[in-house]
Amino acid sequence: MKKKTSQPAARRITFHVTTMSPLPVGEQVFITGNLDELGAWDPEGLALTRVDDLVWSGDIVVPSNLAVEYKVTRGSWDTEEVQQDGSLPGNHGIPPGKDTVEERAVHHWNDRRIPQPKITGEYRVHEQVSSAHLRRKRTVIVWLPPSYGSDADRRYPVLYMHDGQQVFDPNTSTWGQDWEVDEWCTKLIKEERLQEIIVVGIYSTPDRFVEYNPPELGEAYTRFVIEELKPFIDQEYRTKPDRAHTAVAGASMGGGISFYMAWTRPEVFFGAACLSSAFQYKQDRHTLDIVERTEQPPGLRLFLYCGAGDDLERRLREDLHAMTQALAAKGITPGKNLLITEDPDGKHDEATWARHTDHWLLFLFGK
Repeated sequence: MKKKTSQPAARRITFHVTTMSPLPVGEQVFITGNLDELGAWDPEGLALTRVDDLVWSGDIVVPSNLAVEYKVTRGSWDTEEVQQDGSLPGNHGIPPGKDTVEERAVHHWNDRRIPQPKITGEYRVHEQVSSAHLRRKRTVIVWLPPSYGSDADRRYPVLYMHDGQQVFDPNTSTWGQDWEVDEWCTKLIKEERLQEIIVVGIYSTPDRFVEYNPPELGEAYTRFVIEELKPFIDQEYRTKPDRAHTAVAGASMGGGISFYMAWTRPEVFFGAACLSSAFQYKQDRHTLDIVERTEQPPGLRLFLYCGAGDDLERRLREDLHAMTQALAAKGITPGKNLLITEDPDGKHDEATWARHTDHWLLFLFGK
């Protein structure tokens, strides 16, 4: 009598692919790999389903003892994913094991390569940064000051910025225009008007609106920055990790979450730059309510800005005025620790915010 051979258990692998920009209608994302279920390296292996404008998903069931290697394409090898630096990645690997969800962020495609980064100065990129508090991984880019590579004993203040893809590089930013933080820091440091600082740009994800909104995932995002990202940055780089040398900045929803972080975590941040800030997202007054029921943390420095050059900026100007009134009711008026500026021609875009980058940099870190 033949002895029965036990079959290995099966497991489900779910692929979630996030693109940095929506694909045109009719285009498709595929997973190809070393298994028949993935097409055995046919670039049209497993067709994924469009979940929303940026997210694609699909799954396979395979024996649990098999290792999986795969790549992401749009249906041909000419359209496979490329890394942020424009190079082709190696095979992605999934070891044998149990059911798993494999998340992959695709920055660029082989047939649509973005030119080399246009960033002034030295920087480093950390891909696929995960969090126990948030569901999506993200990229973090770290800009280093001029003396970082030559003065091994020196430590530096740190500025954390949201929407990191908009901060330094026009090639990754909306409409080809960034905030020019790298150029302004380089210029102002050379002129000895600005302290040498490290700038950490945290890329946003398709969850941006809920992550930057305090009543939704804003608190979870805050915990990611403070409890997970900041310790990593302080360990990886020569920072001055104390509150007196740590600030945060952002625009629009990023400005609102910057204010929230600085106000509710004064033991971490000494100040915040909040441009075109959404203090009342979908009529929710959460941040204004916090200000009205609490006292301003001692010594907190706030830069508040808004334009009036388009309909959105004019609506956000109402938020700015509401926040100004809330602060005034606490006895907080413009001075050393509060600077409020308005630009009648300022629009809700990176080009306008870039024109004001030097103002808030000097307010927070000026010599």
